[in-house]
Amino acid sequence: MIINKLKNFWSHYLLIWSIFFFAQCTIKQNAPKDEKPLKEEKTSKIRESKINDYSPLLYDNISYSAQVRTIRLHKKDWEQGDPVIVLGSMDQLELRFDVLNSQLTNYQYRIIHCNRNWEQSNLGEMEYLDGFNDNYIEFHQYSFNALQNYVHYAQYFPNDLIKLTKSGNYILIVYPEGNFDSPLFTRRFYVSEETVTVKTHIKFPSNVEDRYYKHEIDFDLFFNPSDVFNPYDNIKVDLEQNHRQDNGIYHLVPNFVRDNQMTYNYDEQNVMEAGNEFRHLDITTTRTRTAQVYKFETNQDTINGYIMNDINRQFQKYLQYGDINGRYVIKSIDGNSFHLEAQYVKVHFTLPYPEPLASGDLFIFGELSDWKIKDEFRMRYDYPSKSYKATLFLKQGYYNYMYIYAGDNSQSGLMSKIEGTHFDTENEYIFRVYYSDPQQAYDRLLGYHIANSRENF
Repeated sequence: MIINKLKNFWSHYLLIWSIFFFAQCTIKQNAPKDEKPLKEEKTSKIRESKINDYSPLLYDNISYSAQVRTIRLHKKDWEQGDPVIVLGSMDQLELRFDVLNSQLTNYQYRIIHCNRNWEQSNLGEMEYLDGFNDNYIEFHQYSFNALQNYVHYAQYFPNDLIKLTKSGNYILIVYPEGNFDSPLFTRRFYVSEETVTVKTHIKFPSNVEDRYYKHEIDFDLFFNPSDVFNPYDNIKVDLEQNHRQDNGIYHLVPNFVRDNQMTYNYDEQNVMEAGNEFRHLDITTTRTRTAQVYKFETNQDTINGYIMNDINRQFQKYLQYGDINGRYVIKSIDGNSFHLEAQYVKVHFTLPYPEPLASGDLFIFGELSDWKIKDEFRMRYDYPSKSYKATLFLKQGYYNYMYIYAGDNSQSGLMSKIEGTHFDTENEYIFRVYYSDPQQAYDRLLGYHIANSRENF
């Protein structure tokens, strides 16, 4: 009897623990994604892959929240100025951004030094910073007279709390207070020594077939021989057209090196399609139509702006007119403080096209897309109207943009498919000169130079 009772006891005991164990497994498998155990695991993975490993994806112009809009980083008081300062100067950068809600949040920013490949450098914070990292965004104000509520944030740096002591590539990381593992966005900027001189020769390509459609960008680089060791191996030049990263030419090496001069004269390696002048979009007012917008409509708390049908310029003749080379400027003539009173507008783009492309996609492209081919700027084909369409949520201002074609899963765009390409097009070419200093073990930025294609013709 005792033996039977013991058998029954252990049978019931094992059964109860089996049920409990199965239930626990089921609960864990079916738990919502925002439950604490999974959230901690997810955070740990983010910390491991993005912070400790310093993935190159982090060190780019990336927004991690759909609520953050209109991120601007440029020279102080110069909205079209590049985010570059001269080492040891009084230059400052100006950061501005909006968060689309009515709740004030404390944000911090951290600055990280990178090598020329946009990976974290080997320098410690004390080696490239004078002051404190992880400072707070100081300026914030609520929007007013705007249908879409937002909080506007601003910060100037370097400042009394933080100064930069080394040249090179830098990444700015903005994140909620005390939560560095969940960045709000990242932005690239540069500190240059300006110790080299770049003399450009933008001309017709050597290849006759490309003569009227592309630019050949030859140049000479002049440096101080006493400051540079083995320039052929240690100096590399990055070249971008209108700040585009998708077709940039990186790590150029010279054809010839003599005394204090390096010559870059190629027939193919430094040739780019010239493209076309950028299209214009004026939404500085929503009270009346503009040259590009044929009507504005307000639906409850949303303003819609409808652009006149754009045209395919692939086979159009070149037409010269002024643009701002793909940039945009925030401005509103409907109020006094455009940073706080400017409206957010749903802008509807339409590009008539007889039938959808067999492969690849069309994208709206420019500084408004961070010079990237991004899914939110992808156009969708609308069969009833036989056109490509897209809707963007933009803050009032003056915008340049273009339509760019990208093949399936490609991150490189082709401008000529829709915009055409002409040698006469006015472009900006950005030269960044890096020196891998063998003594100090980091990539110095010796020069940041912008050349205009019109300087040579």
